[in-house]
Amino acid sequence: MAFAPEPPTGISQKIAALGAALRTDDILFFPIRHHSPACAWHVRKVIQREKPVAILIEGPQDATALIPFIVHAKTQTPFAMYTTFVDSDNRLNLPDEIRTMAGVARFAGYYPFCDYSPELVAIQAGKAIGAHLRFIDLTFPEKVLAGSLRESTSLLDETHLKRSAYLAALAKNAGCRDQDDLWDHLFEANFLKLDSLTFMQQVAAYCLMSRLDATAEALEADGTNAREWAMAAAIREERANRKGLILVVTGGFHTVALPELVKQPAKRSQPLKLASEDAQTVLMRFSFEQLDALNGYAAGMPSPNYYQRFWQRLQRQPDSALLDTANRILVEIGRRTREKEGTQPLSTADEIAALTQAERLARFRGHTSGPTREDLLDGIRGCFVKGAMDTEGQLLMAVVQVMLVGDQVGNVPPEAGVPPLVDDFRRQATALRLKINDTVTKSLSLDLYRKRSHRSTSRFLHCLKFLKVPFGAMTAGPDFVTGRSLDRLFETWDYRWLPQTESTLIERSLFGTTVAEAATNRLKQAIADLADEGKARSATEAVAMLIHACRMGLHAHTQQLLTLIARHINDDPAVLSLIEALKQLTLLWQSREPLEAHKLAEVPALALAAYRKACFLLPALVNCPPEQAFPTLAGINLLREFLASTNPEEFDPELFFLGLAELPAAPQVNAVMAGGAAGILFSAGKMELPAVLELVAGYLDSASGQTPEKIGFLQGFLKCCREAAWTIPELLQVLDQRLHTWPEADFLKILPELRLSFADLTPRETDRVAASVAQLHGKADLGHLHNRELSAADAQLAMHINRIVLESLRADGLL
Repeated sequence: MAFAPEPPTGISQKIAALGAALRTDDILFFPIRHHSPACAWHVRKVIQREKPVAILIEGPQDATALIPFIVHAKTQTPFAMYTTFVDSDNRLNLPDEIRTMAGVARFAGYYPFCDYSPELVAIQAGKAIGAHLRFIDLTFPEKVLAGSLRESTSLLDETHLKRSAYLAALAKNAGCRDQDDLWDHLFEANFLKLDSLTFMQQVAAYCLMSRLDATAEALEADGTNAREWAMAAAIREERANRKGLILVVTGGFHTVALPELVKQPAKRSQPLKLASEDAQTVLMRFSFEQLDALNGYAAGMPSPNYYQRFWQRLQRQPDSALLDTANRILVEIGRRTREKEGTQPLSTADEIAALTQAERLARFRGHTSGPTREDLLDGIRGCFVKGAMDTEGQLLMAVVQVMLVGDQVGNVPPEAGVPPLVDDFRRQATALRLKINDTVTKSLSLDLYRKRSHRSTSRFLHCLKFLKVPFGAMTAGPDFVTGRSLDRLFETWDYRWLPQTESTLIERSLFGTTVAEAATNRLKQAIADLADEGKARSATEAVAMLIHACRMGLHAHTQQLLTLIARHINDDPAVLSLIEALKQLTLLWQSREPLEAHKLAEVPALALAAYRKACFLLPALVNCPPEQAFPTLAGINLLREFLASTNPEEFDPELFFLGLAELPAAPQVNAVMAGGAAGILFSAGKMELPAVLELVAGYLDSASGQTPEKIGFLQGFLKCCREAAWTIPELLQVLDQRLHTWPEADFLKILPELRLSFADLTPRETDRVAASVAQLHGKADLGHLHNRELSAADAQLAMHINRIVLESLRADGLL
């Protein structure tokens, strides 16, 4: 291999032995990289030349029944096999506390196909010659139990290739940016000049080197060994039942091990038996965006639209496919920049220059068939980016990225069937008179208070929204979670059926067979996820979950949430979280008619518990960080407003005032927090005016030195008692006296913060303050407060500066 680092001792002999082992009398092992056009090209050539009697492909064995639909005339790429496993019997031996919170462990996997997937090409070419076709990997549940999966993922995972230290060193020595660039450099660039056997041997050598730093323990722990034993057993079984050549198409990392495993005695456990509702494998639509490695896809080649176009040109003019692909993509990018507002438009000359640059780079790098993807990108960076890469370059490369990824979405035939969840969606939508037979956007208005059928429709739509199924969007109506627009009696929705609606439902079938069941299990999962998100003790989050459950009509599952809320209220250390939880619980109880929360008798008691806990924590606000002072004051003001609208016999206001009592004069307390507490206590008659004035004067006197932040006491005070600014002349006198005595420099330091103290006042309130200040100085008013002494030169300068700023903003695309 060109540019290789120093290989391990004896590796040459291993590579030679592996190359020879790829072909036996009755088995041909073809190593591939998933979604590689080069591999797909040679797979098809081998099948057409060798005409094997059977083709065995890496993929879940139980998906073999889907092959007729994979090659169906109505099937369009990209599509995927989607497979799920619900561990109802706890075969993974998860701790009870995890199962109690989340219900059961759930797993899902994707096996995507595009036109240039070697596996799909093998199936299509195999069908054309009448070969027996079969998937030979472990089923998805077996892979989970073998240790290879612990989350929703790709079943074509190439982690070992991407983590190989040898391949990383090889990429560095070859001047490649990463392993994707290295693969293109070694295989996609010049594969047309190699015969198929040589190509297979080189891919096998590449994958053998990637396996060098994979330990036996790691291969056992991640399930690789179990998968390879299963594949070997299937190959032996096929060999025993058929006479003739068998072609085995698997990821190269596995191909390296299979020739030796096939020779060894069978090591395969009995097939796993599961209830039908615990495992499913179905076909679903997929998209290039999902396929793209840069968007988190775990296997295969990046930039699917680039390789799709390359594959299409390869079918027409193989020798010039790379160059033609680069040319067409550059022209398309140029056109998009001319149509997209905010990007620098590219000219035909720019496109020619970029293509010339890419061609020269390809020749320099030994890519004799034409520029690879990275050659193309280097040509784009060198000729299309006219400014700094981190400004103009980012805008342009965003256009390039969208172009290379593409927006193609596949399709699957109706004959492939649908999971029960999709069927339930269709039945419910029809029963609720929602039209799902076209893609036209429709609107509906739902009377939540008076019509039970409308309430059912609302619950259905909220379930789908919670499951993140693209179908409906609420455009107006009461939001019982945030407390907005509660005066509205109707919900207004826009809804539209899309193909993605059902493909997303197929993904969500991991959570259940009906919309309500899926929403319930997803809710349980969301509750369990709170701990992972650092919100394990947040009362606010727990109450929000309860309201979501009521909006979705999942009242049968609220008892667990009520217990959780009680625990979180007891454990929550955050005052703001408790205040928000109190607000939400109150809204829930007040809105129990549309939410049908009548049976949630514990809600008032939980609200009282949240109130008491919040009051208990108020003294701890002496340690409130400065950056949290204003948000915390806003929350405390909400609590004060809440008390004003409730029965004092139920929610004792003295607990609230007692919690604030020590804050105004506490040492080391944040100035804003001290002022806010003083404002609330003063307005409630719990603090005398002389004490307030003494604190204001003390803070202002301190502020006249080097600590302008001490103006914060006045800011906090007026935040919570703004009427004092015009109703208490003594407060203005204290401030006026300091303004007379402060040196000019100190005053200018204080001025910005001082202005913020009065920023919340309305214009009418500002006029009242101005009148009070005028009276302090024996005047009726302060006269004109606008400076009108502006010369013509000043006006000209201001207009000139304004023009410069506007031009700068326009040039930067910020207007």
